[in-house]
Amino acid sequence: MTNTTNASFTHLETMNVLTSTLPNDLFQEITGDIADLSKNSEPYNDRLIGHIQEEYSLDHSIEKVSSFVIALANAWTESNPGHLNGIQDNQQEFYIEGMWVNKQRKYEFNPIHNHSGDLSFVIWMKIPYNLADEENYFPLVPKTLTSYTSKFCFVYTDTLGKIKQLPVPVDKSFEGTIVMFPASLHHTVYPFYTSDDYRISISGNIKRKDLIK
Repeated sequence: MTNTTNASFTHLETMNVLTSTLPNDLFQEITGDIADLSKNSEPYNDRLIGHIQEEYSLDHSIEKVSSFVIALANAWTESNPGHLNGIQDNQQEFYIEGMWVNKQRKYEFNPIHNHSGDLSFVIWMKIPYNLADEENYFPLVPKTLTSYTSKFCFVYTDTLGKIKQLPVPVDKSFEGTIVMFPASLHHTVYPFYTSDDYRISISGNIKRKDLIK
């Protein structure tokens, strides 16, 4: 595994989800690209299922993140050998097919969905709320149950066929964090309630070119 990605892994039944952190200079550069977007920028809404008003193409920033993201894709593949249709690690190369930014407002959400391609990634750029405030917004939810308010969740079936959710407790500490997972893995983003600011994330899809046909 490359030592430049600082990657860790969360196990979900038959696969691992990769987590890492963008280098600070790259995070700052992409933050600037997002700041330059306006409501006249290329919309991405017609390609996405998100119930989010402001979704924009970030394809013009792909070259900036490509080497870092592709290194993570290779690290994910090493951690999940044979998962991508049995193609061996040395028989493929990856490229980013598309990338976009979600500027999510209070009450907006992303329903359960998956992506095209082989792998997908999410980068959290700005989280405007305190997680404890979000979790306490519905105080009647029993403390023995999981609070899903504001959280990103993976949705999958376990070995017994039961539907499971893995909530990711995204808060300000996640700014600059990237997760990578199979594009076919379903996930969702629940709405937040305690801030009037944007919750900003980047998503993208990764495909591979088989070197041996």
